[in-house]
Amino acid sequence: MPVFSIATRSLLMRVLARVAVVVVTIEIVFLAEKLTGVLEEVLGHGGSLLSALSILAMTTPEIFDFALALACVIGGYFAFVAAREERELVALSAAGVSWRVALRVALLTGLAAFALSLSVSGFVDPLAKHANRALVFQLKSELLFRRITEPSEGTLIETIRGRTFAALSDTSVSPPHESLFVHQPGAAGAWRVTQAGNWKLIGPNEKGAYDLGLGRVIAYDFIPLDGDGQKSVLSAGRGPNLRALSDEDMLAVPMLPRVKVENVSMPVSLDNILQFAARSDVAKEWTLLEALESGAASTGALEIAGQRFARSVAAFVAPLLALVACALAGSGVAGYLALPAACATLLVFDVALRAFLGGIAVTTGGGVMVAMGLGIGLVAAFVLALGLGRRAPALLRPVNERA
Repeated sequence: MPVFSIATRSLLMRVLARVAVVVVTIEIVFLAEKLTGVLEEVLGHGGSLLSALSILAMTTPEIFDFALALACVIGGYFAFVAAREERELVALSAAGVSWRVALRVALLTGLAAFALSLSVSGFVDPLAKHANRALVFQLKSELLFRRITEPSEGTLIETIRGRTFAALSDTSVSPPHESLFVHQPGAAGAWRVTQAGNWKLIGPNEKGAYDLGLGRVIAYDFIPLDGDGQKSVLSAGRGPNLRALSDEDMLAVPMLPRVKVENVSMPVSLDNILQFAARSDVAKEWTLLEALESGAASTGALEIAGQRFARSVAAFVAPLLALVACALAGSGVAGYLALPAACATLLVFDVALRAFLGGIAVTTGGGVMVAMGLGIGLVAAFVLALGLGRRAPALLRPVNERA
């Protein structure tokens, strides 16, 4: 019998349609759950609705990778049950078509799911994660730059990479007086405070770059006294009103040397404040081929590659589980428990295989991991096919016609 006979194509299209409906349903449910959080994050960073929709769209590959195997079990089960209860399989059997047409459809669906899962999780999802992170970083950068460049009233306080910036604007005078304070912690309890009066942003120039004109800059370094109480130099920064303090009291007062600088101007670059990690530095954003080619250079990427390949193998086995569940489903309690049992079996198989192949990829390499994953998938398919052979009559006969 040809692989793509009319009977095979008819049943295959029925199964694929049900699987697609379940995948879309799961995608919609998870995206609706994420919608509120994404809107809060994007709008909080000054983004638009289009940015929020873009982030949601770039989240769909991750959800699809999780949903596909489960959809193959649920959609495949309902498609096979419908074909049996509508007597389509009985009619095919009466026309001389073997029950193995259902097995052939399950295998074809599994192969398609395996290829699709491997493509999405191994290539599309890592690139979508990178694009998502880049978009969020861009929104944060634009928000920060707007808060620096656009006029504002009151006090703006930002803590970036351990440094606290406080910009004060006094609009009661003309022209408005702008002051900038920067607190920078140091080692061993030391810290520095820098004050700039009448600072302003100059630009943009023809290249779109800005310069930060700080005007007069005063820097104060706070350094604890030495334990021996020597204050001949350290007390110089405390001012004459502290000369009368005793040695014990003097130890509790930090040194405050002061440095004045006039007319400071420096280029402004967000690269000095926010740093965007390259895709090569984030293991979960590597494609499957990049992870396998890295070898032992990145164990994290290899483990993630093993887990992704395991999910693809689970997607291959899922339609066969659906067919087995259809053969086991009968009247009474068995009819209600067949599908949940198949879903639970898939989840256990997926979790165990992801942990196993992830560890194998780290210890022995990507090639061995791929070979073992394929071997486990084929063995599982063979075992399920043998079980189906024993339940072939139940697969063809509708439930209400069984003795």
